[in-house]
Formats: sequence, structure tokens, C-alpha cells
Amino acid sequence: MESYLDYAGLGRLREPARVAMAAALNDVFPFGSAEIGRVFPARRRARALAAGLLDCREDEIAFVPNTSTGLQLVADGIDWRPGDEVVVFEGDFPANVHPWRRLDGVRLRWVPLRGNGYRLDDVAAALGPRTRLVAVSHVHFATGFRVDLDAVVALAHAAGALVCVDAVQSLGVVPLSLRATPVDFLAAGAHKWLCGPTGTGIFFCRGERLDELRLPCGWVGYEGANDLFDGPGLLRYDLRPRPSAARVEGGMYDVLAMVGLAETLAELAGIGLGAVAARVRGLTARLRAGLLEAGCELATPGEPSADEWSGIVAFRHPARTGGDLVAALLADGHHVSHPDGWVRAAPHHWTGDAEIGRFLTAVTRRVS
Repeated sequence: MESYLDYAGLGRLREPARVAMAAALNDVFPFGSAEIGRVFPARRRARALAAGLLDCREDEIAFVPNTSTGLQLVADGIDWRPGDEVVVFEGDFPANVHPWRRLDGVRLRWVPLRGNGYRLDDVAAALGPRTRLVAVSHVHFATGFRVDLDAVVALAHAAGALVCVDAVQSLGVVPLSLRATPVDFLAAGAHKWLCGPTGTGIFFCRGERLDELRLPCGWVGYEGANDLFDGPGLLRYDLRPRPSAARVEGGMYDVLAMVGLAETLAELAGIGLGAVAARVRGLTARLRAGLLEAGCELATPGEPSADEWSGIVAFRHPARTGGDLVAALLADGHHVSHPDGWVRAAPHHWTGDAEIGRFLTAVTRRVS
């Protein structure tokens, strides 16, 4: 492999996660309930680390299989009324459009895509007295455009609307404090920038919004659920849901994947998201400069500021179609993707400087 620049598609599982999962697979799972207790603490560890990553409370974090599941929890959980409106964004990823367009009696208000990004005045214009929720992606999946989330939240809350964020293209690379940026709900799969196992993801529900959602509640989502194992006569059904987002997690979960997710979150915490962001910003700046020199058009022109950059550099070249260029780069051993017609390069903290150089050399050769 000459370069791997597809973290916006699928992150490479980190070695600490692989080692921990292999150990659990070999030393725990073959022995069933005799050893399974050894790995149950991984979920508590992962929850604490996820809360630290997002600067929120642990009871506001739940684990879900993917981004879509988290967004659907919100769509299914709100008590919608006929005539309610949801603000969505033109050109957004389908996972953040389908849950809202399928709601009976709810109207969608669209924020137009302009210059491969979005304008705050268009967001303001889409808001109205019937707006219940703004469904926004922190970073656009194809162009890498990053919205001003603080401004969007301020506009929405001033209009009395909730904010639900698809953070799958930012969590793990773009710092975000949910104390400072008071979104109401957030969902993100962990298989991209978090480099976690597939089938894992994070759902955030702000504490004061928990009782506003009709959330599914598995049997362990109730207080005192495990008491039935402590003796006869303790089986009860009149239990209260746990006062935390974790009530949605059901019964048995993917314990093996949670072992891996805890390790990936721990590694990120050890490096520090600030250091990760600085490294990725430097790599994307080098990509942008080299691609412009090769005659490529960038989806988001101009050098992004500290509040605008993301880990995605999307580009195209007049001499090659996106699909054709990606196929050629893949044949050369350079792993990128090509959503919505753009060639998408997405490096991470662990991407080597030499990988960037080899990739830019390959692009220049393929478009010349």
C-alpha cells in the first residue's frame, strides 16, 4: 500500500484495539460466562473516554451500532405534531435526510448547497415558527465543508428548535466540546475517524432532553434490572428507566467490539485531540497545496481557517473523471474514495509524510 487516505470512508483499526480484541477472542469468549466478566468493564471505560472526548457527562452517552441508528432514535423519539418542520441540508449524506423525510405530517425545509458549502443566512431563512429541529452534519461527507456549529446552534435555539448533529466526519479529528456547543443530540459511527471496530458508534443525548424522547429501553435499561439474579421473588416489571442515555443499549451488546472501541478511544485520549487536529490540519494543507500545483480544483477553495478546516480534501481535475482517477490511483496503491463525483483524500494523525508525497506524485502523473 503506497498511501491510505480513506479515513473518511473507513478508518484503519489501530494495533492496540486489534491486540485487545484478539486476546479477548482467544482467552475469554471460548469459555462463555466463566470468563466474560473480564471484558465487561470495557464498556464503562469506553463511556468515560467518549464523554471525555466530547466534553459531556457520562450519562449523556450511549453506544449504538452506527450513525443511522443514533439519528433514527431522535426521529422516532420526538413527539411530532402535524405541521412541524425539520431543517435539512441540500446534498447532505442520506443517513441525515431519510429519517426526517419519512415522518408523517412533518415538512422539510432545505438549506441550499452553495459553492459546495452552506451559508448562515440560508440557515436563518429556513427557520420558522414551526421548526422543531435542525438536522445538520458537522462536516460534509463529500466536500469536507465544515459548518459553523456554534452559529447554527445559536440560530436554532433562538428560534426554539432542537439541533441534531451527524458528527461521523468530525468525531476523532475535529475537537468539539458539547459543553461549549450545546447541541441537543449527536450521533457518530466509530469506524471512520475514531478508527474503531465496525458496528460501533456513539449517541449523545443532552441530559435535559432525555425525557423529551420516547426512547426504546431494553431490559437492562431499567433501574434494578439485574436484581432478579440476587434471589427468589426479585423479578419485577414495575421498574423505572435508567436516567441516562444508556437506556437505549438493549441487553447483550457486541462485547468484543466494545473492547476494541475502548482501546481506540484510549489511544486518542493519550495523544490528545488537539495534537491529532494539528497533525491532520498540516497534512491537509500539504495536500491542498500539492493538488493545486497539479492543476486540480478543490471543492472548498482558499486556505481554511482554524474554525473551517476538516480532515477531508476533495478535488477533481478537468482531464479525468473522478471515478476514472480514483480507479487509477487505487491501481497505484493509493486508497481514496470518490463520493458525489469528487475524489476524496482523508489523512489521519497516523498518515506518514512520505505517504502524502507518494500520493501527490501519483496524482500529478495520472493527470499529466
